[in-house]
Amino acid sequence: MQHEITRAIPLLNDAGNLTEPGYAKKLLPVYRRKDIKASALRIKEWDYYCVNNGRFALCLTIADNGYMGLDSISLLDFEAGWEITNSPMSVMPLGKVGLPESSAVGNVCHGNKKYSISFENDGSGRRILTASMENFGPEGALVASVELFDEPEESMVICTPFNKPAHFYYNQKINCMRAKGEVRYGGKLYQFEPEDSFAVLDWDVAYGPTTTPGTGAAPPTSWKTARASAGT
Repeated sequence: MQHEITRAIPLLNDAGNLTEPGYAKKLLPVYRRKDIKASALRIKEWDYYCVNNGRFALCLTIADNGYMGLDSISLLDFEAGWEITNSPMSVMPLGKVGLPESSAVGNVCHGNKKYSISFENDGSGRRILTASMENFGPEGALVASVELFDEPEESMVICTPFNKPAHFYYNQKINCMRAKGEVRYGGKLYQFEPEDSFAVLDWDVAYGPTTTPGTGAAPPTSWKTARASAGT
């Protein structure tokens, strides 16, 4: 049987377990990082956006997985039949990336001298995604700026407990946001227009022994191993 959460509640109780496992149609459970009763090495927070119009797509990720950080930019050209992904990693961010504790409002920006990814959300119903990377692919630099709006009133929110105390997975998927913007790469301009462009947000928080909840290996003991396991 599925249980629907219908009221605003703290995501975690005093023991660090889910207050109310189940699903909701809005972001009702309130997440606070300090409520997790576990090592920062295994706290995983990430925002993933995908903007798609059926001809090409842009995917952006900012992730703080405790023992490793991962930023990612993907550009997919469905008509030409190619895809490029570039995913810089960092060592032991341990929450310093500063991802917002809610998908409803909050900004995050991460990168270095060679790239930058930024998600801006002031709570007004519009989200601004920007990205740039000097050596994105064989054709050189990528620059992108996309605005999202017309967010649906309902989304898919899931609170999933694991079979260990204080282990959980908290996820929200917002589908079918309208998108307007552009990506420049390799001398070509990819434009998203509201008439045929949509975006999805995959917003996740987890505490557990894996890189992505339910898959992968336990956190590695060396950075060399971390680079290998991050691909899962």
